[in-house]
Amino acid sequence: MSTPRRIARISGISLPSALVLLCGSVVAVPTAAQTTATERAAAAEVIRQIEELQDRLDPEGRAAELVSRSDPARTRLLQEVAALWESDMRHLSDWIGRNPEVGWEERQAVDTLTKVARAHGFDVEVGVAGLETAWVATWVSPAGPEGPTLGLIGEYDALRDIDGPFHGDQHNAQTPVAFSAAFALQELMAGSGVPGRIRVFGTPAEEVGPPAKTIMFDAGVFDGTDILVRSHSAVETSRAGAGFGVCCLNINEVRYTFHGRPAHQLTSWNGRNALSAAVRFYSSVDGLRSTFRPEASIQGVIPEGGVAPNVVPARAVVDYYIRYPDEVYLEHISRMMDDAARGAALATGTEVEIDRYGEYRDGVTLGTLEELYFAHARALGAPKLNEVRQRPAGYEETGWVTRSIPGVGVSVYSSTDTYHTHGMEESAFTSVGHTGFRMDAQIMAAVLHDYLTDEGLRAAVAAEHEVLQGLLSEYHERLREVYAPEIGGSDGSGSTGSGS
Repeated sequence: MSTPRRIARISGISLPSALVLLCGSVVAVPTAAQTTATERAAAAEVIRQIEELQDRLDPEGRAAELVSRSDPARTRLLQEVAALWESDMRHLSDWIGRNPEVGWEERQAVDTLTKVARAHGFDVEVGVAGLETAWVATWVSPAGPEGPTLGLIGEYDALRDIDGPFHGDQHNAQTPVAFSAAFALQELMAGSGVPGRIRVFGTPAEEVGPPAKTIMFDAGVFDGTDILVRSHSAVETSRAGAGFGVCCLNINEVRYTFHGRPAHQLTSWNGRNALSAAVRFYSSVDGLRSTFRPEASIQGVIPEGGVAPNVVPARAVVDYYIRYPDEVYLEHISRMMDDAARGAALATGTEVEIDRYGEYRDGVTLGTLEELYFAHARALGAPKLNEVRQRPAGYEETGWVTRSIPGVGVSVYSSTDTYHTHGMEESAFTSVGHTGFRMDAQIMAAVLHDYLTDEGLRAAVAAEHEVLQGLLSEYHERLREVYAPEIGGSDGSGSTGSGS
């Protein structure tokens, strides 16, 4: 999948000119390193360029200046966000939390959320990108659409559990948080005659594949958006360093379906056992683990293995999440596993269908927006501040959207328990969660307000994003060169290019 390079213009200044305006003396500034030693060594020159870019842009200094600036309009905006949260949106968050729906089945949530958006004057389209529970709510300023288009991402799917769905990742709060920020910005823009648009993206099924945001991105749903913000639950308040990464490692979601032939178990030689093939493959993957680098995470289940003990299973399914810190070595792991699946099928006289139904890839993290979010969090007194910059993680879980549209994820401490637990669900209904969510909404609104009103910030964000877009391909090329002796040709294809 290629990422389009969009050469934007900011107030008549092209991006190369904006870069010249932003350049200054070069002094190395430490940034969060990539995960593995291989990444750090291979990408040393790329990391150096990112560090130099951060020094030229001075995102921390810019953020401190913006946040400390006296701005009565922003102060009123934050007050309105808090009022919206406390009066209506907190209750909406709790209601979604107590009525959980798993991914692709969030019908109650979508019906309720879209009614709320329409009641506030937004035009709503449901079923975007061919996804029943995906939607976009758009508001255009009375002053016209010519200003920036401000985007907010909202999620609402619950986790799957043997005891039923539950909001153990606090997705119940994300769209009410986005609404609190969006509706307050709507009032400010309408009252001040500021042109532009606000778009809230309802993105379903964050916890299951295929990734909805990728489908929506490929369908062009996010096109025309200048900046995106998103909130998420958090066990501390931290920000990421500038660079490349994704929240939960690069992932290939792959489903291996083995097709055999049924027969009665008393004459099993007439059949071909798909479950035997699946088990052989599953065991082969366990055997492969020692040949992969230790940072690999490979987790799988066998959701289908036959219907009845007295019938040779004609169909079996193995579903894997294959993860690695970088996408180049991840492809090597996936190729090896695909070969193991074909080998298991060949050994059992069955056939295998390989469906890579989801991909999560390195995203782009911008220092300009991460530092601005964190400065606002500090100014609001956000709890459990971690001053150490974390690994770059993009602002949404698929990575793809961040490559084309600049943005930031806002995550204020909102849970006393860790992710995907009933403890995190419980925190969503307490002052810990409610306070964190309210601050998320205020910070998102503040970041969008600063972007809307400060031309220098818009130029810095666009310039940083453009440079990092270019460096991402160089980063991956360096990794291919380093891995080539281990996994094959310099293109990472597994082929050395020589015959035998």
